[in-house]
Amino acid sequence: MKKYPSILLLPILLTIISCDIENIINDLQDGKITAKEKLEEVMNKAKSDFAQDAVVASIYGREVSTSGEIDLLNTDSFNAFVYVVQSNSLQANEFYIPVFGSEPIKSPVNFETMLSFIKDSSAKDIMGTVLGTLAGVAIDPSANYSDSPEVLNLLLPRNDVKTFRTANQNSKIDMFLFPGKSIDSTSIINSADWIINFYGDTSSLVLWLHPGNSSGTIDLLSD
Repeated sequence: MKKYPSILLLPILLTIISCDIENIINDLQDGKITAKEKLEEVMNKAKSDFAQDAVVASIYGREVSTSGEIDLLNTDSFNAFVYVVQSNSLQANEFYIPVFGSEPIKSPVNFETMLSFIKDSSAKDIMGTVLGTLAGVAIDPSANYSDSPEVLNLLLPRNDVKTFRTANQNSKIDMFLFPGKSIDSTSIINSADWIINFYGDTSSLVLWLHPGNSSGTIDLLSD
């Protein structure tokens, strides 16, 4: 009789173990990340092999999905979050990308690559000016800004975005996060601005969301 409780518990334990294994497998198969999800991991890597005073200066999202994610397991196209890291002591930038199942690595993507995907000349000029400041400017570690899914949830319902995406069925989405500040009635608040590039083969729709959260204003950068 004393063995019955152990026998009864065995199926329950097997079920729990089975569920845990299934969750682990699902986690290993899912390479989708948001812009902020791997930020701490990237910064730890940058401080170890670039500069101890490394801080994030910008985040570039290449071919971000409409859910605000990139898939580290997608090998069909170059979709990535590239983290631009800045060092005051070196007055230089380094670029990192997360890698599935491993630590972040230095990226071949640079400012020139980022600008090459912006078709609109006015937006490209503005972006070039912003990028040119990042060797000496960084996003404040205490800055408040939305993650990539929240930004796209705000922008995708806009009429101009829907119109552009309807006319450009195969259009892609790139995202750029830059240092920024917002001002309320009492103080200046460290924040960060998102610039979103919706682009097709020949044209772009570029929107600037600042001060980097859902309550901010949105400017049109493209012609």
